[in-house]
Amino acid sequence: MGGFCAAAKLVTISYAPAEDLPAAQPRACGLTSAQATSSGFRMPQAVSLLRWLVPCSLALLPLAALAGCGESAPPPQTADDQPTRERESSGGPSVSSEIGGLDEEKVNAAFESSLSGLQRCLQQGASRVEFLGGSVSFFVKIDLQGKVDGAYLEKSTLGDRETEKCMLGALRSKKWPKPVGGEHGLARKSFDFDPPNDVRAPAEYDASHLSKGLEKIAGKLGSCKSEKGQYEATMYVATDGSVLSASVTPPGEDGEAAVDCLVSTLKDASFPSPGSWPAKVTFAL
Repeated sequence: MGGFCAAAKLVTISYAPAEDLPAAQPRACGLTSAQATSSGFRMPQAVSLLRWLVPCSLALLPLAALAGCGESAPPPQTADDQPTRERESSGGPSVSSEIGGLDEEKVNAAFESSLSGLQRCLQQGASRVEFLGGSVSFFVKIDLQGKVDGAYLEKSTLGDRETEKCMLGALRSKKWPKPVGGEHGLARKSFDFDPPNDVRAPAEYDASHLSKGLEKIAGKLGSCKSEKGQYEATMYVATDGSVLSASVTPPGEDGEAAVDCLVSTLKDASFPSPGSWPAKVTFAL
C-alpha cells in the first residue's frame, strides 16, 4: 500500500488551458446519465464538459490517495488468534469432585427406616449366640443414583460376622439421597444393640490370654489382610476355648474384602478356657 501512496503523489495531469476551450456555462461537478446519453449531445458540449470535468477530477484525486494511504491490510490470522472462548468450548477436562454432599435429614431418615431390618438381623444372630449384642458404626458410600456403592463397619463389638453382613445388606436395600457436587456421598451412623434375649451377659476375658493362640495363626491372618493398618476383632470364646462367633472391622473400606478370611481363621483357632461361662473379648488384630 505504501507504493500506491508514493505513486499517487507523483501523478501529473495535463489539460488544455481554459482560454483554448470554448466558453461554457459553469456547472457543478456531476453529470447525470441522461445528459451523457442524450441524442442532442454535440462536440461543443463535449469540449465544455472537459473544461469542468478535469478540475473536478483533480480535486478528488488527493482524497482518493489519502483514503488509500489511511487503510492497511489486516495481518493474517493465526491459530493463536482464535478467540479464547472458542478454544475453551472445543473441549477440556471436566472438573468434578469425587465426594459430594448429602441431605442430612434424608440420610437420617434412610438409617431410621433401616432399623427394623437391623433388628431382624440381630434376632437371627441371637438364635446362634444367645447373648449377642454390642455397638456398631456404619460407613456407607452412595452413588449418583442413590444406591449403596460400598458399605462396611468402621467399628463393631457385636462379635458375629453373619449378623453384621445381614445388617449391611439391610442398608444396601434402602433408597438413599443422591450426592450433590460429587460422584459419591458418604454417610455414617452408630447404633447400640442390647441382647434381645433375657440372658446372662458373657464373662470378661483378658486379651493377654489370646497371645499363644494368635501366634499359631499369625501367618494365616497375615495372608488374609488386604490393607495395611489395624484390624480389630471381637470374639465369643466358649468354655472349652473354641470360638463361638467372631467379627472383624478393617482399617478402611479396602480392608472389607479381608474380613471373611480373618473371621474364618479366628474361628478355627483355640484359646484358653474362660471358665464356667462363655466370654467376650475385643482386641487389635
